[in-house]
Amino acid sequence: MAAANIIDISEDTFEFEVVNYSTDMPVVLDLWAPWCIPCRVQSRELARLAHEADGIFRLARINVDDQTRLAARLKVQQVPAMKAFVDGRIVAEVSGTLSEQNLRLFIDRVLPKAGNLLLEKGKSLLLLGDLTEAEESLAQYVYESHGEPAGLLALARSLLWQGKARDALAILNNFPASAEFTTAKSLLPLAKAYAGFDELPQTSADPLEAAYRNSLRLARNGKIEIALDGFLDILRQDKRFHDGQLHEIYLALLEVLGDAYPSVRQYRADLSNVLF
Repeated sequence: MAAANIIDISEDTFEFEVVNYSTDMPVVLDLWAPWCIPCRVQSRELARLAHEADGIFRLARINVDDQTRLAARLKVQQVPAMKAFVDGRIVAEVSGTLSEQNLRLFIDRVLPKAGNLLLEKGKSLLLLGDLTEAEESLAQYVYESHGEPAGLLALARSLLWQGKARDALAILNNFPASAEFTTAKSLLPLAKAYAGFDELPQTSADPLEAAYRNSLRLARNGKIEIALDGFLDILRQDKRFHDGQLHEIYLALLEVLGDAYPSVRQYRADLSNVLF
């Protein structure tokens, strides 16, 4: 899993892979140049620490010689340098060569507190599509945190991604008042649709109803992007399908994937084009 959290960044990918991604986990920028020997040494050490962290943070590497405009945007004065992003903004930065101890201290400053490590690991596993391990980490976090709302929401997302409607409904129907409450309630139409799937007619003379059942089946089986494509086709023909409930289900599926998921931005744009 750690290898997936070490990535080379360009100006084109920076906004999504760093800024957006940092809303789900801390992103540490490794700013380096090929001619800089201390950069190579420090980059290897950072990669080792990223592997050791096992998905708790993302290491994003930027070759400042290749990405001159991005380096200027980030106000890089010298290399090696590091900047850390959390929730879309820089929260820490340092220039120059650091010892292993100081590298660890820099990273520790931006990592979630010890109690939140399971939450961050679970959210990272969700992004990587490792749903079983994500559920295990998040369930453990919810247990240890006595039902902390951010953990409950992430666990509900992992359950819905796997089509586990009953377990997700148990969380969503009893969700505590919190900053996450509105997002949690937005997942209810999807959870209820999954729960009622077996009551849908096996066949239908209405091609839209047949397409809806097939796409809902795909979503419940974890094939969310294929399902979203199917739902978009239905909405192109009937924007108010099922009295607008399909629109709510579509948005709920995007919440399940999360804004850091690669295709979510495009799916939001596609929906907007269909509806407006």
